[in-house]
Amino acid sequence: MADGVPRLDRKLEIMAVLERMEAVTGSATKLPLTKRAVINPRDLQDLVAQLRNVLPSDINEALQIIRYRDTLVSQAQAEAARIRAEAEQSSLQRVSEAKVVKDAQAAAETVKREAEQDRQDILAEAEKQAAAKVEGADSYATEVLARLEQELSALLTTARRGIDSLKEGRVLDETGPRD
Repeated sequence: MADGVPRLDRKLEIMAVLERMEAVTGSATKLPLTKRAVINPRDLQDLVAQLRNVLPSDINEALQIIRYRDTLVSQAQAEAARIRAEAEQSSLQRVSEAKVVKDAQAAAETVKREAEQDRQDILAEAEKQAAAKVEGADSYATEVLARLEQELSALLTTARRGIDSLKEGRVLDETGPRD
């Protein structure tokens, strides 16, 4: 995956859909003597559907990052287990050889400590990388969803005003003008 290019493409797609939403609201039929306008609900529904088609890729990317983090942690744990097994095997071989038992035990402890330190270092680095990636994905997803929420809220407000205006127009038609 090229650095940032797919994310930029998705952002551009989202922005294009939002611009079309603005165009639909901007070109809506204005109601006479009011600040209200009528929007074709089908146009708005089509744009919302397009927006939904763009957003799942961001959510899927966040899930892939989480899976990648889990893979890194699993690999680090497997590597730590392998290092520990090697250390224990090394320790057993040294004891079984004709060396002094005391020297073999000391060497085995050193290898175990180093293996444990390596395991802790690998796990810490994997968790640090995974946390950074998840934080970045969460931040991006939150940003995109917050913008979407704002746009949808504005569109919903516009639609409600249009409905209210239409309802007010019917009341005027039935009862005559109000003062």
